[in-house]
Amino acid sequence: MGVDVELIRVEQQGTSPRRRRESRVAVIGDVHFHLASVLERVQHRGRTPMLDRIDPYGLLELTSVEMPQFLSELDVLVEEADGTGEEQILSRTPLGRDMSRQQGPVPPLSG
Repeated sequence: MGVDVELIRVEQQGTSPRRRRESRVAVIGDVHFHLASVLERVQHRGRTPMLDRIDPYGLLELTSVEMPQFLSELDVLVEEADGTGEEQILSRTPLGRDMSRQQGPVPPLSG
């Protein structure tokens, strides 16, 4: 099963859910299971406690306080990517694009 990524910006003033506003930033579909593959290799090895919480059947919401840790764990995914497909799917995420620029260009993913 692929792991689809949906990056949503959530803004909420106060505690009322009626004031919650969501805007979709990016959606990445993992139809070829590349992200799921690299994620499976890094999970539960002690280096990625936040990524360990990802359930392919569920939803993981992170707060702005958790984002620095999440970004550092994405670096581990980039390090562990062992194929062009894995590197391409990671480069398609808005956060991954910044990381892939550090490592050199990655060709666009063709479906």
